[in-house]
Amino acid sequence: MAKSERFEMRLDESSAAAIDAWRDASMAGASRAQAVRALIERGLAGAPGEGPRFSDGEKTLMAFMGDLFRHLGAPAERVDAVCRGFATGNHWAVDLEMGGLYGPPSAASPDDARFVLSVLEMWEVFESAFEDFSEAQRAQVLGGGEGAQRRARGARRAAEPRFGGFDAVHEPELLRIAEFLVREMRRFGRFAGRNLVAAQGGARRDHAARLRYYERLLPTLAGRRPTPDEVREFLWLRAEAPGHATEAGDRSVSHLKEFSFHRFGLLAPRVNALSRVLTRSAVQFAKAEYGLSQVEWLAVTLLGAFEPVSIGELAYHAMLDAGQMSRTVSGLVERGFVERRRSEADSRETVLTLTGEGEEMRRRLAEAAAARNRHVVGDLPESELAIVYARLDGFIARARQLVD
Repeated sequence: MAKSERFEMRLDESSAAAIDAWRDASMAGASRAQAVRALIERGLAGAPGEGPRFSDGEKTLMAFMGDLFRHLGAPAERVDAVCRGFATGNHWAVDLEMGGLYGPPSAASPDDARFVLSVLEMWEVFESAFEDFSEAQRAQVLGGGEGAQRRARGARRAAEPRFGGFDAVHEPELLRIAEFLVREMRRFGRFAGRNLVAAQGGARRDHAARLRYYERLLPTLAGRRPTPDEVREFLWLRAEAPGHATEAGDRSVSHLKEFSFHRFGLLAPRVNALSRVLTRSAVQFAKAEYGLSQVEWLAVTLLGAFEPVSIGELAYHAMLDAGQMSRTVSGLVERGFVERRRSEADSRETVLTLTGEGEEMRRRLAEAAAARNRHVVGDLPESELAIVYARLDGFIARARQLVD
């Protein structure tokens, strides 16, 4: 295990708030420490010598090249894919689309991309094999047979082979790569329209355990698909992959699950935990229903509250930089959810509003939020719920006195 070093970092209130805003928009459910590590890794990935980097001018020229290709009737898909990679922060896509033109970079992202590519290919092979099985063969995969291997493992029943996604909290970079490959680069059409956020599991080590099995099996798959026994073995690997020894990371997760804020009698951790869980649930719904990223979901929600609003004002409410918000809005405009128009108050200013389709999407997101709210409050009577809300409003007002 690589040696690590512990150090203390002191943040002023504005920096801490900016980090928390970025975390809630990009890593819902993660801790502030995890967000800081992710930001440091991003910064290091952009340092000199970490692979090809492109200036804003070069990116602009690439975008113009796409327009020129279309005007001449030439294929522009590769240029468009590269530009979408820039817009979504997937810079590794440039090297992948250009076939390794820039040589093997030292940054980790291309390795992550190759890993995700292999995982998606693996699941495509095993899912398609299972679909072509007869009913008897499927029963054999899902728990039929009384072989010594099954008796040794107990009478557990396997689930149908279906790619469950990647862990959005602990390994968000793998999820971003998978979503970009499927939705932007149109690879692996089998997974198009699926929610690629793992409901449970999805850890890299689980995928890696199955990938090792697949790579051993691959040389024998020339001209054939996996057999029912091979698919069953593949499915069992997820349960066996962690091993019997508990790793340090597992101990910390287990500790967090058992951790109780009631021991300390503090309000902020409780409210923060509730907010993170509800935010993560909202993002998962928005991603599954509309393919929205976390920042896109935030932009649509805020537009519903503040429209008509300028890019700068929207970025302020979201606590994001204007450049990131501008790229996010451009994607929503292309998909027909948002429109730009001249401000009635100042014709020199452009403001943003939701289109009819965007408003319908916002309405459905709001209905889902109301349903989550009802689930959380349970059968608490309206009279008691009103008291809870009033108390929370009072707490918020008093808390503001500490910073105003």
